[in-house]
Amino acid sequence: MSSGSGMGRRSLGRQLRKLREKAGKRPEDVRSVGSRQKIWRMEAGKGPYKYADIRALCFMYGADEATTDRLTDLAGKADEENIWEDFNDVLIPGFGLYLDLEQSAAAIRTYDAELIHGLLQTPRYHEFLTIGEGMDEASRRRDAALRITRMETAFNSAEPPFIAAVIGESALHRIIGSADIMGEQVRYLRQLTEEKANIEVRILPWSAGAHPGLRSGAFTLLEFTEPDTDVVYLESQTDARYLEKESKLRAYRDVWATLMQKSVRLEEYTT
Repeated sequence: MSSGSGMGRRSLGRQLRKLREKAGKRPEDVRSVGSRQKIWRMEAGKGPYKYADIRALCFMYGADEATTDRLTDLAGKADEENIWEDFNDVLIPGFGLYLDLEQSAAAIRTYDAELIHGLLQTPRYHEFLTIGEGMDEASRRRDAALRITRMETAFNSAEPPFIAAVIGESALHRIIGSADIMGEQVRYLRQLTEEKANIEVRILPWSAGAHPGLRSGAFTLLEFTEPDTDVVYLESQTDARYLEKESKLRAYRDVWATLMQKSVRLEEYTT
């Protein structure tokens, strides 16, 4: 099972469990669909998932037709091939799952004090980042191909996500490659905010002083239309972490709210 399908399976499992609990039923009450162990595995995100089983459970739980259709559709997507597996050689462990989530998110809210978010980078800015990370030429070519695929899935979908980025002022002054490349990058950010209604870029100035982002570090909050599926993504040099507990999500939402208050829209920012 690809890493990308894991979050979809867990989302489906949580929603099936909530429907069962709302209906006041126990796993043994739906034994016509399967054993207690099978129901537990489905609710734990381990499957297997069959359309007939999902529809039968929805019927027993009294779910409406729209919910039934949505969950059967989610069951199909949970087992789709992960397009990012082809790039495992240039992905840090766990990042393929992030890309899969990014592709289906309704909103992406991201903060970084030092770097421009990957979806907002120009090709030259991105290239010099990979050089700075010590990638060889073959890996850089693969990473460039990954970037193109990522951009196409994010910006060319029928319903592209809303992207809000809070960028530390230092990220605009750090010279990645050359001053010319940085000038191009800033112009590109301004162009995106002017031309795309679904993109908002804000700058956190040095004058903002102390703020909770100093402790939290860079993070991305991924929000989805399905209930109980939002995720906070954290990345280190060697791996990635995903936070799903409501208490942790609430803490990062609070950090985000403060960052929004202390930052200014790119259109209003002057050096």
